[in-house]
Amino acid sequence: MPGALHRDESGQGAVELALVMPFLLLALIGSVQLALVHHAGQVAAGAAQEGARLAAGEGHSSAEGAERTRELLEAGLGTHAATFTVTAEERSGRIVLSASGHYPLFIPWVRDVAVPVEATSEVRGEGFRGGP
Repeated sequence: MPGALHRDESGQGAVELALVMPFLLLALIGSVQLALVHHAGQVAAGAAQEGARLAAGEGHSSAEGAERTRELLEAGLGTHAATFTVTAEERSGRIVLSASGHYPLFIPWVRDVAVPVEATSEVRGEGFRGGP
């Protein structure tokens, strides 16, 4: 009876795919989420740097730098920028601008979870001396 030991393997590929697919989807979703959180951090860092540079410029205020940071956050993060707090202050001739907030995760079955994102930039204020 050599034929009795031979099994039909026609559905083996489908079963293996069904076993592996959840792990592949989890890895894909996790990778995309990690990239989005990294992007949010880079947007926050760039916005804080640009706002601090503007505020440090001759004839500009820290409020203008904070407003520019807010504009860049909204341009880069869309509606998620509403969760960010922007602060700008002057410390001994330096402008310190901070942007901090929470970026929400979109992982299925996980609701109301957000990752904290913070960025700070410090720039020396411009100043020109007059006279010889």
